[in-house]
Amino acid sequence: MTIASPSNQVPDQVRWLQVWGLASVQGAMTLTWIAYAIYLPQFIEQVFGYPTSQAKEFAALILVIENVIAVIVEPLFGGLSDRWQRCYSTRMPFIVAAVIASTALFIGLPCVAIFGGANEITRILLLSLAILWAIVMASFRSPVMCLLGIFAGATKLPQAGSVLTLVGGFVGSIRPLATKFILSLGAPATFTIASIVLLASVAGLRSAMIYIPKNLNPELEKLEKNEPLPIRACWSNLAIVLFVGAAIGLGLRLLMGDVLPRAIKADITGFTGLSFELLMGAALIAQGLLALLTGRVSKLIDNKRLMIISLGCIAAGLGLLSAGYGAIATIIIILFMLTCLSAVNNGMIAFALTMVHKSLSGLTVGMFFGGLSGAIAVFGYLVPKPAEMLSTPNVILLTAIAFLAAGVGIALGERITGKLVAD
Repeated sequence: MTIASPSNQVPDQVRWLQVWGLASVQGAMTLTWIAYAIYLPQFIEQVFGYPTSQAKEFAALILVIENVIAVIVEPLFGGLSDRWQRCYSTRMPFIVAAVIASTALFIGLPCVAIFGGANEITRILLLSLAILWAIVMASFRSPVMCLLGIFAGATKLPQAGSVLTLVGGFVGSIRPLATKFILSLGAPATFTIASIVLLASVAGLRSAMIYIPKNLNPELEKLEKNEPLPIRACWSNLAIVLFVGAAIGLGLRLLMGDVLPRAIKADITGFTGLSFELLMGAALIAQGLLALLTGRVSKLIDNKRLMIISLGCIAAGLGLLSAGYGAIATIIIILFMLTCLSAVNNGMIAFALTMVHKSLSGLTVGMFFGGLSGAIAVFGYLVPKPAEMLSTPNVILLTAIAFLAAGVGIALGERITGKLVAD
């Protein structure tokens, strides 16, 4: 079987209107997860009557469970969206229905917590709504993100992905920079705003899809209904995508959740006199801005090779970081690693899309995100408090191993797809 890359689907260009529409959806999804993560401990504290520390631990456990569920939900609904497209020539009704359901459930969370009272029924209802909302959110992420393959040609996918990284970095910085402001708004206002933003972003994306000419939009081209989806022929490719997603997910969790915060607190806060929250937010914004630079570099270097080089450079940067050369050196090393990480983030979806036939784009993106969520869930279960259980050298070593493993997986995937194309 020959792998059909996205270049077979769209001319080698970037449709920026649609890419920005897709980035707005990703940003809106990130915003809803930020609001959810900030307020969930409060809801649990209010409904269950737990002390603050216990409520935070219970909320962390719920997030782990939701990530475990996403391991199944992401590829399942990604595959279902592939079948939906084959039958109805578009994924958008599938996506829109899931978004409407997710916003209804999302609004229901603060309503239950505020008006339900502290009783057994409310507790069961709150947990059920939280889990169900997470399932619905996971159900449309893969169908949405795989649309990148029709918005850019194969060689331009990482450049288009840089917009997603840019928006993700800016929205992600809200968590360290604006948590107090979000709490000051109150749950009803925060959840309403996040829901409106998500609905508006999907509506904008749906409108932007209209401006792609029908003859250039494979979302509007019917595949042969009797043609079976080539899942069996791609199982090894899908397994590699799952593995790479898991390795990158673990590396991201450790780097952004442990290594970077420890380095900032140990060396940079005292040196600069700035707060940890401000510095962490600045790091996320810097990563987003650096994505534009690495997006341009991706035009010169094959995406998989650039990802492998970047993953190796991150591991090298971690080695330098562990040597402890001082605050200025730490800042330079962190900026270097964030630059390399932005290149990896730019190319993740492009990597997944170019590993299988175009008819399996939803499934392969779902496999990638499923692996990513699974790694975060397993690590969160086995090591619930890494700051207390793992020393800084051990965390750095584990992070480097995760990124190097991802590089090996990408190299193996490049070898397999190269053979398939040659055949």
